Amino acid sequence: MSASLNGGPEMATLQHDIAALKRDVTKLMEHLKAGATGTAQNAAAQIDAGARQIYSSVAAEAERSAKVLSRQVEEQPLMSLLIAAGVGYISGRLLSR
Repeated sequence: MSASLNGGPEMATLQHDIAALKRDVTKLMEHLKAGATGTAQNAAAQIDAGARQIYSSVAAEAERSAKVLSRQVEEQPLMSLLIAAGVGYISGRLLSR
């Protein structure tokens, strides 16, 4: 009975299995950590690409709108002046309240 308590072959096998399990869990944790880092970097790259695409789209639309507005002012300067004065008057009345 004392042989089984002092570390018979089953105890040695159990200790070896526990050590192997510890190594496997450590490798698994390292793998999960690396995977999480890679996933976060991929998500950041996708967000960055999306933001750049939205920015360029908005910038292009703003440039087109500015050109259209500029052309409208050149073609009808008196009408543009009257519209600007009306918008300014209404804005001033609304903001004074």
